[in-house]
Amino acid sequence: RVGILDADIWGFSVPRMLGVEGRLTGEDGKILPQHVDAPGGGSLEVISMGFLVDDESTALMWRGLILTKALEQFLTDVHWGEPDYLIVDMPPGTGDIALSMAQFLPRAEVVVVTTPQPAAQKVAQRAAYMARKVNLQVVGVIENMSWFRCDHDTEYRLFGEGGGAELADQLD
Repeated sequence: RVGILDADIWGFSVPRMLGVEGRLTGEDGKILPQHVDAPGGGSLEVISMGFLVDDESTALMWRGLILTKALEQFLTDVHWGEPDYLIVDMPPGTGDIALSMAQFLPRAEVVVVTTPQPAAQKVAQRAAYMARKVNLQVVGVIENMSWFRCDHDTEYRLFGEGGGAELADQLD
């Protein structure tokens, strides 16, 4: 079992990516995450702001203490059960959400996600440096949007290439 916490309060996208719809419900004073059967067996337990808003176009205009409280509730007031892993999808950058999550999960390990472009690398690099400053271990780098494969099986590197490898080298 894997828990997925969509901590990108403003850009919640996990429900759409997983094809999950619905609202959050509760039981015995705890929020119940949405359950998704994973391909190949296993299951995902998913929590996201996307399950609390009327539709995906709803703009959340929260900051500071409200953000921190929402994240705390997603960690402590959700019936996660006993997941093998809890994956937290963070917004880009080093703002309130990143700092709060570092405080709530002081032994977390960080996987930095970037795209090949230098601008994205710099944002991801700052997030990695922030993680290190708050004593979180950066354990890997993922390069997303590396290529597009068309119908005739040719790969096109629309956004450049090598950005993830370069960032991984910079971060050791």
